[in-house]
Amino acid sequence: MKRILLLCTLFSLVFVSLNAQSQQDLLPCGSPSFKSKWLTEYQLDPSGYDTKDDEILRVPLTIHLLGTDAGTGYFSVNSLLDALCTLNNDFAESEIEFYIEGDINYIANSAWNAHESVLDGADMMFANNVENTINCYFVSDPAGNCGYNLPYAGMAMAKSCAAPADHTWAHEMGHGLSLPHPFLGWEGGHGYDGSAVTNWSEPAPDTVLYDYTFFQDVLYTDTLIVDTAVVERVDGSNCTFAADGFCDTAPDYIAYRWNCNSDDVSAATLHDPNDETFQVDGTLIMSYANDGCSYRFSAEQSAAMRANLVDEKPEVLTNQDPGPVLGTLELLSPVNEELQHYQNAVLDWADAENALGYTVQLEIFLGNSSVTLKRFETTESQIQLEDDLVIGSNYRWTVRTYNNYYFCEDEYSAQGLFTAAEISSTTNLAGLSGFSVFPNVQAAGAVEIRVRAELNEVQNLRWTLTDITGKTVTAGMYENAQSLQTRTRLGELHAGVYFFSLANETGKAVKKIVVR
Repeated sequence: MKRILLLCTLFSLVFVSLNAQSQQDLLPCGSPSFKSKWLTEYQLDPSGYDTKDDEILRVPLTIHLLGTDAGTGYFSVNSLLDALCTLNNDFAESEIEFYIEGDINYIANSAWNAHESVLDGADMMFANNVENTINCYFVSDPAGNCGYNLPYAGMAMAKSCAAPADHTWAHEMGHGLSLPHPFLGWEGGHGYDGSAVTNWSEPAPDTVLYDYTFFQDVLYTDTLIVDTAVVERVDGSNCTFAADGFCDTAPDYIAYRWNCNSDDVSAATLHDPNDETFQVDGTLIMSYANDGCSYRFSAEQSAAMRANLVDEKPEVLTNQDPGPVLGTLELLSPVNEELQHYQNAVLDWADAENALGYTVQLEIFLGNSSVTLKRFETTESQIQLEDDLVIGSNYRWTVRTYNNYYFCEDEYSAQGLFTAAEISSTTNLAGLSGFSVFPNVQAAGAVEIRVRAELNEVQNLRWTLTDITGKTVTAGMYENAQSLQTRTRLGELHAGVYFFSLANETGKAVKKIVVR
């Protein structure tokens, strides 16, 4: 390959940010592709590299979430879990799994959160990278792109391009594990002059020039680096050295965002240097086809990524333990459309084994649709709502659990339904203090509780157990009571929510009991 080195000032090389706020305004990828020395050597003899076939390769990620100087605007944990799940699904056929190494790193820095150039991003990475992991940064604006990968530092992703259906992270991870774009050389337009290709009716040239300054294996800040790429032909005659060098990725010259048709190929018909016509494959994650089109890596791409991990990055493969499996997530209360007091409502669930934390979402039903009211992140197994609920309205709450290895919502989440009502669990019985009922979470079957209460004088108290409909299940009397410390058998109870009350002529006190 012919290489042209042109000296110029650093400031003339800075990538200008688009200050974009949505995916539509961002460029697909800020990684002008190039073929690394390692990939060039690998493609000369792929059979000479160990890819550890039939083994899952587990790769540690250090996650950096960027926010403003004031500590706001971070990518939410729930969104991160969605993105991680998509990433692992995208790499499932390659038998590569990613896990979070250590704690998530929150960085309050407005300048890094929306940075203007990849050099600013490199500064961010050099200041925060953790060794022996792949460092991934979620920011508001990564230099005007949906994402980019710096081979010598790490990768940055726009939060707006990391929804569950987006494949930006997988695309940048592909770059991080040696893969170029399948349209190598066409970045920036038809050749290095930067002119956009809008007419594909002419035969493509035999070669194109492309700029990959700042995207080599090491960083040079004072040199413009331009290479010549051979244009791939439809007949496959030059597939081993043209473009990305993979023969199972068909020719692709489209270096801008495009939509595929119902056959998952481009609507445009292109002409190769031999004037043979073709339509571009939109299924490849490393292409620029829209996320609704792309979903896979080719077999040769997968083999190269695995070889790159084993041969080039063995330091990230030191821990191949699959990690502690998450236990079943079980909601306790409120569930099964039961009633819940509208004030100070408590959402309760059982601790899931090996859980690192939980995300909770609360929705209200409005007609046939629902609206999300609140999202919470917690390490506890209970949330108390601060805002009053609307009496008579129906609600849904969803809890999702995760740890460093397991994150997917469908597998590790549960949801409950309830209706807000005026059911008090507070005390308005005169002279009563220290009222408690325990255990207030019990297994279905024969249930016995301990009741403690202090009264300012001897009283006769009636106790009552009701279900969520208000129906009395059982009842009894505590006669001549003042300092109660007693066991009370409630009988055989099915799973559900019950209310245990003490009452006399002055009022009533109520406690909730969950049977599961």
